[in-house]
Amino acid sequence: MLRHVCALLLVFSVSAVAQPIPPDEIDDALSHAEALYYEAKFNESIQLLLRVDDLLQAKPGRLQEKTNVKLQLALAHIGLNQNTEARSFLRELYALNGDYRLDPQQFSPKVMTLADDAKTELRDVRCQTARDDAQKQLQSRNASALLELLGSMKSQCPGLETIEPDAADLLYKTGIESYKHGEFLDALQKFRAAAKLSPEHELALQYIELTQSKLQLAADRLLLDWRKNFDAHEFALAAVDYRQLSSSSDANTPPMLNQMRAEYRKTLSALVESWNRACASSDAATMEALRKQISELLPEQSIGEDLLGQMTTCTSSNISIPDSTRTTERECMQMGAQLALTRLKIRVNPFIPPALQDFLRHASVTVRVKARIDEKGDVTVSSTQGNNPAFNDAVRVAVEHWKFLPTVDQNGPRCVETEFPILINSNPSK
Repeated sequence: MLRHVCALLLVFSVSAVAQPIPPDEIDDALSHAEALYYEAKFNESIQLLLRVDDLLQAKPGRLQEKTNVKLQLALAHIGLNQNTEARSFLRELYALNGDYRLDPQQFSPKVMTLADDAKTELRDVRCQTARDDAQKQLQSRNASALLELLGSMKSQCPGLETIEPDAADLLYKTGIESYKHGEFLDALQKFRAAAKLSPEHELALQYIELTQSKLQLAADRLLLDWRKNFDAHEFALAAVDYRQLSSSSDANTPPMLNQMRAEYRKTLSALVESWNRACASSDAATMEALRKQISELLPEQSIGEDLLGQMTTCTSSNISIPDSTRTTERECMQMGAQLALTRLKIRVNPFIPPALQDFLRHASVTVRVKARIDEKGDVTVSSTQGNNPAFNDAVRVAVEHWKFLPTVDQNGPRCVETEFPILINSNPSK
């Protein structure tokens, strides 16, 4: 009978231990486990801690509690003289928090030695993984991933720098590929990275100078094109030149951009003065023409925000809008995208700067355009909606060069308001 009673008590005890711990009692369980440890009930402490550890693994955050569990598991195993298990839990602790520090005044030399061994083992595993990954990236010619790996792990893993000469050669070769395709900015970055890894890499150094010369020639050409378009008041085309130049990281571009911005501000200042005069004289037709010029002028709003703030706000009380203008604005037809695009006569594709073209190799971009097509078929974009402002600007410039067949009903030519999506990808034919 006594044996049956003991067996029942044992089953009841095991069943009680196996019950799940409510999430709000984790702190109490940790305190209980610590109390069991100080009572030298190491096995009971370990059983309780393992259940808490399993529970915490499914919960995000709570780093302090997770590291406390790992530490107490290690200490309990040390109490049982199970050093291998203790070192394993200390490795897990440092995997959770590599900056974790044990106070040598609080823990015994044995605990500190096992902790140092665990940290060394974890570092060795990580460094071996880093070396293996570096070799894989080298074999697959993934220069960017290899460069990122070296930058993040070299200081932690002595010996990883031995792969730098091979990495420099890979960067040089991929830079040559970019150079041959005319992607000079990308090529320059790779040549510079190669030279940083291997300062004696003569070919990389030579191509840095050659690529910089190419970029300088391209920048000079863009400046000349911009000047021609700007002087001809082809502001949309000038904006394309400006954006293409601003996407360059060449050291000579900032002075050129400053020169362009000064010209933009000078022209904008004159337009704002003309607007204020037209506003004062209630000249709605001139104001409409000036509004369109100002909206087309600036490739970046930030260039002249202060000047735009000086424009007089004109209300209907001090502007007499001609009947023809009022009627046109009131009676624009709302038209769906498919129907509107059947009347498209001239289409201009967006110009995508080289710095953004790599993005399109991995994903397409859609920009939604709200536009007004006037009685002559000319387009004014009122807004663009997309995730990237650079793509939005490129689409705006392109669409405002589109030309539509005029829309005519029984009362004559009509303006049209519409909205349509523009898909940008790496294949210009799509």
